[in-house]
Amino acid sequence: MLALKIKKDDLARGVGQTSAIAEKRSSMPILSNILMEADGGELKLTATDMEITFQGAYPAEVSVPGRLTAPAKKFNEVVRLLNAEEVSLSEADNFSLNLVAGQFSTQMYGLSPADFPRMPAVDTMQFVDIEGPALAGAIDKTIFSVAMEETRYNLSGIYVEKVEFEGALSLRFVSTDGHRLNMAGFSAPELPNLELVRGVLVSKKGMVELKRMAEASEIVKLGVAQNSLAAKNASSVLVMRLLDGRFPDYSLVLPKGNDKIMLAGRKELLEALKRIATMSSDDYKAVKFHLDGGRLTISSMTPDLGKAEESLAVEYDQAAIESGFNPRFFIEALSALVSEKVRVSLSESNTPALLTAAEDPGYTGVIMSMKI
Repeated sequence: MLALKIKKDDLARGVGQTSAIAEKRSSMPILSNILMEADGGELKLTATDMEITFQGAYPAEVSVPGRLTAPAKKFNEVVRLLNAEEVSLSEADNFSLNLVAGQFSTQMYGLSPADFPRMPAVDTMQFVDIEGPALAGAIDKTIFSVAMEETRYNLSGIYVEKVEFEGALSLRFVSTDGHRLNMAGFSAPELPNLELVRGVLVSKKGMVELKRMAEASEIVKLGVAQNSLAAKNASSVLVMRLLDGRFPDYSLVLPKGNDKIMLAGRKELLEALKRIATMSSDDYKAVKFHLDGGRLTISSMTPDLGKAEESLAVEYDQAAIESGFNPRFFIEALSALVSEKVRVSLSESNTPALLTAAEDPGYTGVIMSMKI
């Protein structure tokens, strides 16, 4: 018969983290619930959709240890709106949860905690320390180009592998939707101990949660088992089932011989593209890049909307060249980078662009051209 008191902010953080994982539409009602386990001086909250499992521990004053479940969506909605500093939780009959905060009280109907899936075992994994900011940055530079189509299962996640890069062992993240590719990586002293013999494919939903953990942690411990990637910090554990799809050989997509090089201010290029993109439409998404004499002119012409053009100074002293691109592909990549300047390499008109940046080591972007 669980009974405890917990600070509202800790409970809100925990329920918010777990409710994001809980399955919202499932043939198994228990997956729409959060499992609560109270013991000692903490409340553990667990959620799973059978592909991703998250468990977080939060400080609490536990008077009666116990296990209980509550509907994730409604629990989160209620807790976010509470205006008391402390919340009391206790178990009632038929697996119901009593919640009291100030003058507010409610009873939520749960399900038997015995039906909740077990937490995947991670004790046998060998974990290595990874810097949280580096991990979050690599995910941020690749997650936006994961394929959205359900039929392209082998492109529906981020590919992770260990590679040699510039004389050091690196952890590389790669994503592509068939129209663009983004690749980012970083090195870490303990990477040789990470049991990643071959590349693995991790779902976009899992990577969103991993990024959230990395952003909140100086160090994230990362481990790989036969069919799972796991991460943990001081108070939480995240386990992601690996996808079965075979990621394509992305080295075949990387352009060779792109010797026409433009250096441009990242922010200036980004803002110009955003302005020009406002005059493109869903049916006509292309903008034209025209490079000549140290200037880049970006233009769009949409039959039913009108036209737009902007010119900006760049470093370019080679033959004039022009190509069409989807502006969103550049905008999303440039938004994820931190460098003051970016390097766009082309070979000739209407060929893929190679995007790199000096202050974003390990990053490479490939953007396919469009006919205009």
